[in-house]
Amino acid sequence: GPEFLDPDPFAIGLGLIQIISAGATFLEARRQRQQVEQGQRDRFRATYYESKRSLIFFKRTADEFETFMFEGGYARKSFRMGSIRISLEPRQHHAMRRLHGQAMTTADHLADDLDELSDFLGPSDQKSIEAIRNRLSQIDRFPESYRDVVILAREVIALYEALIEGVGERENFGDD
Repeated sequence: GPEFLDPDPFAIGLGLIQIISAGATFLEARRQRQQVEQGQRDRFRATYYESKRSLIFFKRTADEFETFMFEGGYARKSFRMGSIRISLEPRQHHAMRRLHGQAMTTADHLADDLDELSDFLGPSDQKSIEAIRNRLSQIDRFPESYRDVVILAREVIALYEALIEGVGERENFGDD
């Protein structure tokens, strides 16, 4: 069948980087937490689960991008605009376009969810927040290869996961 030339998987890699940095942009311990009244607690709980779901989409996006990267044989290629050109079947082309859109949407959602979650964070969350900020502050340039983008994404996913799971355990959200 006819093949479509993909414009550049670099755009999806950039989407992953946008997800990585979007959440940390808004993440901070906003106030000392006191006993949260029930309405606030319900909002906190809902925000916690929204954040968990956004993190699940982040993981899925990274995993799916990794499969395309390996299938296309460009894992070790330089992560630079225009460094690779791959030919895709129509089905693959459609899937890559969908994945690009999903990465952009996930970045927006994760940023919003973590911004809202930060309304409920306090000093006990500072260590996790600092771990995220410290890792992100080490990024002074783009990853060298497409594989490095996925490795970075997984490192940051683990840090976001530690923060979110720590909040859930502290608040006993799984026991509700």
